[in-house]
Amino acid sequence: MKKEKWRVWDDTPRYGDVFFERATGKMPEMESSKAIARRISKLACENDSILDVGCGGGHYLVSLDREMKTHFSYTGIDATEYYIERAKQAFKAAPEGGKRGATDFQVGDIFNINQSDNSFDIVLCANVLLHLPSVGVPLKELVRVTGKYLLVRTMVGAESFRIMHVLKPEKYEDNGEPEHFSYFNIYSESYIREYIGSLPGVKSVMIEKYTDFNPENIGAAEYIKAGKEVPVNVTRIVEGMQVNNYIIEPWCFILVEK
Repeated sequence: MKKEKWRVWDDTPRYGDVFFERATGKMPEMESSKAIARRISKLACENDSILDVGCGGGHYLVSLDREMKTHFSYTGIDATEYYIERAKQAFKAAPEGGKRGATDFQVGDIFNINQSDNSFDIVLCANVLLHLPSVGVPLKELVRVTGKYLLVRTMVGAESFRIMHVLKPEKYEDNGEPEHFSYFNIYSESYIREYIGSLPGVKSVMIEKYTDFNPENIGAAEYIKAGKEVPVNVTRIVEGMQVNNYIIEPWCFILVEK
């Protein structure tokens, strides 16, 4: 079976290496990771189970381990096997004196999550939906496995935009479609509210603009400080807004309650 063109992560292990360095403290936590952990810590009850869909190298765990005030278990799934390997290397054991108990990493696909209905108290999905060709099935799957709360970080705006980031080597099919690309999609708030609200078991949908970040910690500085090559697509701050290449990023948190 031919791999879909948008699934580029198996061919880009360097992202997994960056995740690993964040997970092991060689690079700083992302501001979004800190924000995610703050929100989950306010939602969590004692011994809640957390599922992280599209977990990468498990790097959000660094922030969760610091912020969580209650005991919790954690499962991370990602479609890229190399990322899961790196996550297992980074988190071989729970920290002494911490709140995290059972920890597991598995290869899994957001389009068909191998977990039963309502099986996790809190489900997290950060920085994933924008890179997918569609979000209908993924959102349905995320809601399905959620027991109480689903927290999603993605780009939500007034209108929807389908964006392809053309990757190197830059080549195009006869129909104009690039041979190498990743999606960078923005979805309208009205679509997100209407679609998630129509899914079984959903009580409420809240959408919050992501503003609680420190702009000094976003951009090239963290790579330079760590002695790493600065990616060409690194996010920068322009007049208080997060910008990637030519795209203003309307990052939001979507909180779904069941």
